[in-house]
Amino acid sequence: MQPIKLVALDLDGTLAIENHQVLPATKAALHGLMDDGVEVVIATGRRYRSARYVIDNLGLDAYCVCNGGALVKDHSQQTLNSTPFAANEYQQIVEYARQCGIALSAQRDAHHLGGADFVMDDAVTWNPVNERYFSDNAKFSQKSDLLSQPDQYLVFGAYDSEEKLKHFAALLKDNCDHVNIVLVALTDIDYFYCEVALAIVDKWHGLSTLMTHFSLNDQNICAVGDEMNDLAMIQMAAHGISMANGHPELQAVANYVCGHNSTDGLLDAVRYIREHNEQYGT
Repeated sequence: MQPIKLVALDLDGTLAIENHQVLPATKAALHGLMDDGVEVVIATGRRYRSARYVIDNLGLDAYCVCNGGALVKDHSQQTLNSTPFAANEYQQIVEYARQCGIALSAQRDAHHLGGADFVMDDAVTWNPVNERYFSDNAKFSQKSDLLSQPDQYLVFGAYDSEEKLKHFAALLKDNCDHVNIVLVALTDIDYFYCEVALAIVDKWHGLSTLMTHFSLNDQNICAVGDEMNDLAMIQMAAHGISMANGHPELQAVANYVCGHNSTDGLLDAVRYIREHNEQYGT
């Protein structure tokens, strides 16, 4: 057994509580881990700008795996790695979305490339949720014809009816073997959200960049999460931890289940890391 040298933390449902905050005891414990030489890394499906809200509240210059693993940022906000769609790959996705009357949003690395965090396709009529999403993120978004010029798009998202999104997902499954598709119901309104990413991209894909950067292997990694988009890193890291509020299937494959996100459950994970490193060296 080798010491744990990096802990990768999901945000929503794991580290972050409401309003992008971090509980004080959890914050102090993670600062202590960093002081002891354990790198604290964020691993999230969020866009980098949104992840920064939590990183800033945490008060650590943390490395960040964001956009579900398609983008990796270092402690100084520079891009270490990005895995965008090739032009022909995303053009096919956009064309299928347009056939279904769906307006896609395309996420990109704004800090590195300049411009908007995401681009909304304006070649399709927007529904009320598209309008609200764009308005809520007006400072960081733009509207454009997604096929008008190539760009380095990382992830595609869409808000629409269950029927339309299931049709879209079926088209992709039948014709695009290079993508993963996630379809979830929204809890507050009668709409669904569909996300399309490259099949090779997940949080472990992003963490692999950091393992190379820090000269680590899977035995040195502890990964903590609560939802199925954390599955790859929980399975692949030698130390996979699920939150008590985590998905049952995630808990089933985890090495350890810590406490609840809302009650400083990460303190259990910190204790796990400390006890392991006391036994196997730091």
